[in-house]
Amino acid sequence: MAGKEIRLGKLFSAGAPVIVAADHGSYMGPFPGIEDLPREIEAFRRADAFLLMPGMAKRCSAFFARRDAPLLIVRVNWAAHYCKPHMKEFSPVARDSYYDRGFNEKLCDVRYAASLGADMVIASLLLGTDEEANTRTISQFGDFVAQADALGMPLIGEFIPYGGIDRYRGDVGDLALGTRACAEFGADLIKTVFVDGFQKIARTSIIPTLALGGGAFERPAQAFAQARTALKAGAAGVVYGRNVICAKNPRTFLDSLLEVVKNGVDPEAAEKAYLATVT
Repeated sequence: MAGKEIRLGKLFSAGAPVIVAADHGSYMGPFPGIEDLPREIEAFRRADAFLLMPGMAKRCSAFFARRDAPLLIVRVNWAAHYCKPHMKEFSPVARDSYYDRGFNEKLCDVRYAASLGADMVIASLLLGTDEEANTRTISQFGDFVAQADALGMPLIGEFIPYGGIDRYRGDVGDLALGTRACAEFGADLIKTVFVDGFQKIARTSIIPTLALGGGAFERPAQAFAQARTALKAGAAGVVYGRNVICAKNPRTFLDSLLEVVKNGVDPEAAEKAYLATVT
């Protein structure tokens, strides 16, 4: 497993990693910050890793070809329910029960992700729908684990309770089951939502657990404070998407987030430093 050790070593070589996720276009469409991602991605050079869909990994290959580039994480599956909240007003098909059942479908295999230059892959695990959907998603997840192990490629198991991160109001028990399942099925890392009681998730997941930044906060200090709180609760690192990519100045927002995570800078001080770059 030397390949996994090398790739994971790079991710954690500078302490708790800050990962930027920009895979939203496949289910939210283009929005400011990712409309011209091959150009806009330059703002995120200081991230420890960057999460993309396979198509954008191809389009942004020049960015990752540089020695100082972040690690590339490629998503290998996708679920129909991701797009339902954004499609229901446009298409009666989106109200079909198929979307409610939340089938995870393979987008590409791990070998293809490796051909794109991926340092890691991420696969979503969805539980809590119906028996057929659960069986299919678990079987698919196991296939990805076997492929990743054969290639020495770390696999991040993503667990977001059904309904999505912005609507999740469940208790920590839901996350404890799903994140532990990711570990039991063979993932190397976990990516999940940050909730009260995250200490239990970090402890019982067994493998390193990355905390999601979630939807946009009203103030930058809130986003920075959540990162600090997550780390204190045992998170191995953080994954931030819209809070970074939709910021008025994504580059300096990321700089401030890195100061909080890597150097323990106070969130209010980090916000002050960031706001000085956008006024």
